[in-house]
Amino acid sequence: MAKRRRTRWLVKRPSTALTGRITIFPSKYEVATVNLHKIVLPIPIMNRIVRAHIFLTILTIISGFNYTIAKKVMPEFIQASSIIWIRMVCTATFFLLFIALSKRSFKIEQKDYVRLFLCAIFGIVINQIFFFEGLSRTSPINTSLIMSGIPITVFILSIAFLKEKMNAWNLFGLLLSATGAVILLLDSRGKFEGLFIGDVFILINAISYGIFLILARQLMRTYDSVTVIFWIFLMGACLSFPYSYLNYTTTDWLHIPTYAWLSLGFIVVFATIVNYYIGVDVLKDISPAVSSMYVYIQPIVTTLVALYFGSDALDDKKLLSSIAILVGVYLVGKSTKSTTLDDSAQ
Repeated sequence: MAKRRRTRWLVKRPSTALTGRITIFPSKYEVATVNLHKIVLPIPIMNRIVRAHIFLTILTIISGFNYTIAKKVMPEFIQASSIIWIRMVCTATFFLLFIALSKRSFKIEQKDYVRLFLCAIFGIVINQIFFFEGLSRTSPINTSLIMSGIPITVFILSIAFLKEKMNAWNLFGLLLSATGAVILLLDSRGKFEGLFIGDVFILINAISYGIFLILARQLMRTYDSVTVIFWIFLMGACLSFPYSYLNYTTTDWLHIPTYAWLSLGFIVVFATIVNYYIGVDVLKDISPAVSSMYVYIQPIVTTLVALYFGSDALDDKKLLSSIAILVGVYLVGKSTKSTTLDDSAQ
């Protein structure tokens, strides 16, 4: 009788092993267990981490090409305001269909409406308008260098609003990046007034995006990130319509060459939809601190692409400012990495 009960227990045991343990029968009556995660889980986890880094590399390459490709279509064929509105409408439509087909929730609590509206203002309207208006006036390399300073903006805002602590390395990194930005701005002002205005617009864009990251932090923790992206792009499309309408109606759409249409398609599909979708997805597998390290690679890719297509040139002052900005961003990011990792784990 005892032997029969023992046999029944052994038969049931493997069915519960699916929850995390493997049952092994070394003999007729002995039972040994091995932790399943020690054998199986490291492989898929490693695959997802590798996949995340591959995706981040792809996004970095896309961003590097985007600066040069966008210059091919604006402002000669399509004004920046028209590109902005097309980009917002297409992205909002894509995420609308994505949420509907995947049966995700569109719901945002009423208490978060103001924060969501501010995210649309700073993260989409101001950010997009000043980015494309700035890029249409300045060079791809200048744009990528100023954009690489976004972590600096986020850190300064974190000190002001999130009570982030500053140490000596933070201060040195901030001063070094600021010096590089001043060199870049003064150099562009001496060459061409439009170039200087474009750099200032890109700087405003970077500051606006930094404010957006601070505002969106709580929303991304509370709601599905895809839902948040949909609402801010939908609001952005509505808010930017008056700004975009005039140039949209005066553009000669029938005589735009094929390569300009292809450039616009790249901006909408790859630089916007794919960028936002993958950018959100990879944060499930790696921390924002690791993801932000790719900001150092983007100016290199942008410079190589711009030099290859002949859309920009690299001189001594630009090289000096790029070293100062990137080293400064690295020093700030390195000293705050542990905090970011802790926050991302929550």
